[in-house]
Amino acid sequence: MNTIDKVAIIGAGTMGRRIAYGCVIKGVAVRLFDAAPAVLAAATPAVRRLIDERVATGRLAKGLTERALPLITVCGSIEDAVSGVGLAIETVYESVEVKRAVFAEIDRYAEPAVLIGTNTSSIPGSWLADATNRPDRVFNFNWSTPDLPKVEIMGHPGTSQSTLEAAQAFVRALGLVPIHVRGELIGYATNRIWRAVKKEVLWQLDRGYITPEDVDRSWMLDWGSPMGPCGLMDAVGLDTIRAVEMIYYNASKDPSDKPPKLLDDMIAAGTLGVKSGRGFYQYPDPTYARPGFLTGEAPP
Repeated sequence: MNTIDKVAIIGAGTMGRRIAYGCVIKGVAVRLFDAAPAVLAAATPAVRRLIDERVATGRLAKGLTERALPLITVCGSIEDAVSGVGLAIETVYESVEVKRAVFAEIDRYAEPAVLIGTNTSSIPGSWLADATNRPDRVFNFNWSTPDLPKVEIMGHPGTSQSTLEAAQAFVRALGLVPIHVRGELIGYATNRIWRAVKKEVLWQLDRGYITPEDVDRSWMLDWGSPMGPCGLMDAVGLDTIRAVEMIYYNASKDPSDKPPKLLDDMIAAGTLGVKSGRGFYQYPDPTYARPGFLTGEAPP
């Protein structure tokens, strides 16, 4: 397959914006669509902020914002978004039904050679691929935060080898490292390790064994990371975290896989994390980012 130099991103929320950022800073054009006009309108400014923040700290070259942002085209429909692309990336709400509907729309309008990648956190591609007439061109890939250079890639039993090779080549062209999951499973491979951590953290928080601050403080001290599990769940969105956990629970029916009441209560209260301004922390100035947090001396 020829080099992919133009992609469609269907879903312009947190992950859609991160993927768009990863593409345009490497010169790959993006055609962006979201069914929610307000989300779509906010997407390009959000990508600008991601670039500007990294230019300001020297992680990206000066002038990159002006070169990269024109590569984003905001589209009014899925049909417009998939026009002329080599790859369509789905990154909508973590629901099999919603994703299948989007897959069918992409398949309806995209050229037959176009690959379809789902950025789902947990749903196997085989649950989605038969919503299209090109199951051999459907694959999973799971992107991370903007500054972590890895993407998990996973096929389903019907994914062709050429599709997997094209997906890995695309990821490498963006300067990222493809992590190949060599068999289909719910939640990918390394992402399941994060899920095990997340599940244990939520279990302990729900039962009052530890606070979010101490979970994250300990994690950051252990691993030298800029945030801990609670901060990361806030960044993903607690509603998305719950939706992912429900995929596992619905598949296993194991009570231990059911999201805890703590998570349900936070979502019911509208505390969804960064997107709502409050989750385990308050934003845009979370305690874990303040001086003194690691020693327990940060102001409340």
